[in-house]
Amino acid sequence: MDMMYDASLQIHYGLVFIWMGIIAFNAAMVQLSVNAAVYVRRARIAMPFSVMALFAIAFTGAVMMAAKHLDFTVENVAMIAAAIVLTVLESRRYKVLRRLRTKVDDALELYRPFALKILGAELLLTLAMTLWMEFR
Repeated sequence: MDMMYDASLQIHYGLVFIWMGIIAFNAAMVQLSVNAAVYVRRARIAMPFSVMALFAIAFTGAVMMAAKHLDFTVENVAMIAAAIVLTVLESRRYKVLRRLRTKVDDALELYRPFALKILGAELLLTLAMTLWMEFR
């Protein structure tokens, strides 16, 4: 049981760093894009990777909770809440992206501040949880 917990913990940490890389990639992609139609097409390709990484983190967390006999500590509840908040933020960003009017000239300029704000909030929440769990 300890080996499963340790392996899951290492995979969990690795996935968190991959998640932060995906957030940085999405932020760079939205910041450097010039054409709204091209950005929307690329973002729709990248979106499943964001969702997959987020839910892989939640799955490894669930495996670790099962290894600890479903012990609901403050840290576990906070991570569950963070996963829910991150999921809501990603779905809001995708909902606005899906309805982005690519024919409008300044569509990307209107979407860019919203997307960067959402991605910044996701990164700050992830960093806060990571630092809290590392130095508790």
